[in-house]
Amino acid sequence: MFSRLTPKHSPSRLVVRRLATATTRASTSPCTSAAWRNPAEASEFTVTATHGFLPSRDPLAVLPSYFDKLTDTLSSMPMSLPDGTSGLLHTGRLGEHIERNLPLYDVDFIFDQRILTALHRDYSILASAYLLEPCDIQFRLARTYGLARRVLPQNIAKPLSTVAARLNATPFLEHSAFTLYNYRRIDPQRPLTADNLAPIRGFSGCSAERSYVTAHVAAAQYSAEMVQASVDMLDAVRDDRRERFTGALVKYSQAMQKANAVLGEARVPSEYASFRTFLGGSRHQPMFPAGVLYEGVEGGYRSFLGVSQGSSPVASLSTHLFQLASLSPAGSLPCRPG
Repeated sequence: MFSRLTPKHSPSRLVVRRLATATTRASTSPCTSAAWRNPAEASEFTVTATHGFLPSRDPLAVLPSYFDKLTDTLSSMPMSLPDGTSGLLHTGRLGEHIERNLPLYDVDFIFDQRILTALHRDYSILASAYLLEPCDIQFRLARTYGLARRVLPQNIAKPLSTVAARLNATPFLEHSAFTLYNYRRIDPQRPLTADNLAPIRGFSGCSAERSYVTAHVAAAQYSAEMVQASVDMLDAVRDDRRERFTGALVKYSQAMQKANAVLGEARVPSEYASFRTFLGGSRHQPMFPAGVLYEGVEGGYRSFLGVSQGSSPVASLSTHLFQLASLSPAGSLPCRPG
């Protein structure tokens, strides 16, 4: 069963790990007698039929005070700040600020999964902002991207690499880190509806960026139904129970339609260009001819898919579950080499 949902080409290690957990759960459905224990029960990345691809708890919005200078940098980074003033990205001063003012934090002592997940989100967003700041400036001036920075300084590269390794994630910004682990509820008692959500971090601070993040989170609440239906379908195939398979397929389709409806209701992001540059990856991109050198980290130049090159785990689940990638032209479905 496991191999059915994890083909050779996958959109990201993060999504594959979640799919792996979801498919492994096929041996634990109520109709089976096999005992099973989740080996990653404490992980914020664990997929369940209760939370789907969302974290088991809302993401950590405020880092411990030890990281105050990291928090200050991220808070002053967006193009437009909440008070109406211009942030570091708008003025083109983010890179200089990071090089002069951001400490090299020691994260070796941190093992708490929730803090690690928040640090991975924050450092990967900061890394993309630092690397792609010159491209954003060039795009605003001439509608071309030019070249990104080639070297990620060690005050970002080293802690990001450490927390990524500890989470078995990539040290670069991925779709889930920017969306599913980047939200807070405005009213903690209310459900995950788009009007009750706000991004924790952002690049532009515009309404389109907020819509992008909140719509993906609100849609992902239906991924729990999709995960359960996926497990039920796999169980039905194993037991050769066609009627049960059909019923699970209908439930999967209904959940997918609800998720698509949420995404469809999201406002068309007319300001998408204000943050689109920072969602790019460092693999197969002209802005990164040789990839990125992580200063102070072994491995030489490295490259990864970004947010815009990957896809949401909701879309990837369908691609993997129904084995669609091998039937489509390269890149036409959300399942790319990574």
